Amino acid sequence: MSIKQWSVLVAALSTSSVALATTTDIVVTGVIKPGACTPSLSGGGVFDFGVISPEQLSLSNRTQFRSPPQQLSVNCDAPTRFVLRAVDNRAGTANWTEGSAIAFGLGLHDGQRIGTYFLQTIGNSYVVDGNSSVRRLITADNGLTWQPDSNGSFSHLYNGTEGRFHGFAVGADVPTAMRQLSADLRIDMRVAPLAELSVADDITIDGASTLEVTYL
Repeated sequence: MSIKQWSVLVAALSTSSVALATTTDIVVTGVIKPGACTPSLSGGGVFDFGVISPEQLSLSNRTQFRSPPQQLSVNCDAPTRFVLRAVDNRAGTANWTEGSAIAFGLGLHDGQRIGTYFLQTIGNSYVVDGNSSVRRLITADNGLTWQPDSNGSFSHLYNGTEGRFHGFAVGADVPTAMRQLSADLRIDMRVAPLAELSVADDITIDGASTLEVTYL
């Protein structure tokens, strides 16, 4: 008998001795879920500039108004890596350079753009889990790369621009996980030149935006 024939015979004998088997299924499930994070503002997010008279406005230039700050807090139920940006709920009404990544609109009056506002977080007011040594970071490519925010005094939160976010870190060059972030946030408002507005009737400033927390 050749070696090849012997091998076939052994295989046949071995196969014939295997008992019948019964089976049961194995199912592997679960959810990898980030800790839920909730943003809030100490004043409820309402920034009221009160009554502004036409005499306070420049005829040919934008007039600047700044609000007192409110404390922005983001609280997470577990250490979480996240980024921030805002979305303009009055999109297309900013009296500013078209396509700006940081300008938010104040609504329309008789088809006229009332003005612009910016969401500014004060640079030295950031605290992460009790640590004030916070690095403010920005990305323009959905977090593929990160750079330090070059503005030392404050950050302009992005206006829903594709791929642009603000991140925060302690002891790292990329956003780190945290339970709590706090910072002072103010509104920098620029009302359009008086020459571009019809003031025969009341002009209602109507800015509105939504702050988004996005998990990494």
